[in-house]
Amino acid sequence: MKSLMFGSARWLGMMVTVLGIHANAVAAGNDIVVGQLLDQSPAWLEAGRDYAAGAKTYFDVVNSTGGVNGRRIVYLTRDTNGTAAELKQAAAALLVDSRADLFGPIGDTAAGALIDLGSPELNAAIVFAPLTGLKSPKASVLTLRAGYEDEALELVRHFKGLGLTSFCLVTAAGETQSAAARAVRGAVASTNRTLAYETSIAAGGGDAKAAASLVSSRRPQAVIVLGDTSVLGSFAREFPFKQLGILLGSLSLVNHTALMEISGPQVAKGIVLTQVVPSPQRLGVPIVLEHVKAMTKFRDEPPSHLTLEGYMAAKALVESLRGALPGRALRREDVAAALIRNHSRTAVNPAATDMGMANAAGTRLVDLTMVRGDGTLMR
Repeated sequence: MKSLMFGSARWLGMMVTVLGIHANAVAAGNDIVVGQLLDQSPAWLEAGRDYAAGAKTYFDVVNSTGGVNGRRIVYLTRDTNGTAAELKQAAAALLVDSRADLFGPIGDTAAGALIDLGSPELNAAIVFAPLTGLKSPKASVLTLRAGYEDEALELVRHFKGLGLTSFCLVTAAGETQSAAARAVRGAVASTNRTLAYETSIAAGGGDAKAAASLVSSRRPQAVIVLGDTSVLGSFAREFPFKQLGILLGSLSLVNHTALMEISGPQVAKGIVLTQVVPSPQRLGVPIVLEHVKAMTKFRDEPPSHLTLEGYMAAKALVESLRGALPGRALRREDVAAALIRNHSRTAVNPAATDMGMANAAGTRLVDLTMVRGDGTLMR
């Protein structure tokens, strides 16, 4: 995969916030400051890297066409290793020093760490477009993507429709995947299927061979792997699922392009992945075509589902701001009101209705795709 370059520095981290906004004394005039936390921990590296690239691309588009009602977007980042302490410290720096007040953390740990921190500045922040499948009852947390429950149920229903009854769950070690694992267990139970076996795999997939051997001995009909792209790719390399007649699936945080590079085309072929945005190859969908053109212009990086998701989240944010900033000074309460007001509209994936892929709740897109041997995805 080509590296993403911001200036001359390689993008090593990933975005753990979409988007802190305020008039900033450091920025020129009345610019809009977008603050993002970068998590370089392995569990969210690939997903966050792509999500950040898509968001950054849309901000570049906006700045190249006059900004938001004439206001330029200033994009600031802070690096962390994904620990709660680092996330809190970096978030406070963005809020206080950079005057950012809008957060959408990437990752389950980050999402939890940045909510109810006890700081008036942090507690007043709007959390917008978090890259996590966790759902929050808080009115200040504005999610755009489907939850783990939505994705897990769609995947399990797919396997059930094929007549499969016995499932195995492979979960990357650590708390990051715990919420997704609970969702899979619930989805299996709700469809009257059996979760015959569970096992774990190390972050990065270093013990994939041992995990694959354990699962093979149990002979389930379908295996769901919860982890990042490297975990799924490493497991698939060691697990002869096609030879055994076992189906293999995972959730939307997997980058199928990187999966092909890790496991090889013939191994990746046939793996089923849920998606919460349309395929970046479906150029007949307007938002997809717009995104691909922008990525070609501003990034040396192939489009993916996650670059599209980041692009769409940034666009939803900017479209909300256009109505909140009619030429007057930027106020925190105006930003918050605009985002809350427009959330019910932007939460509906702009491609879902046209493509007929909204889930049962009617507000979140969940699609199923299968990896082809040529690296493309089949619906």
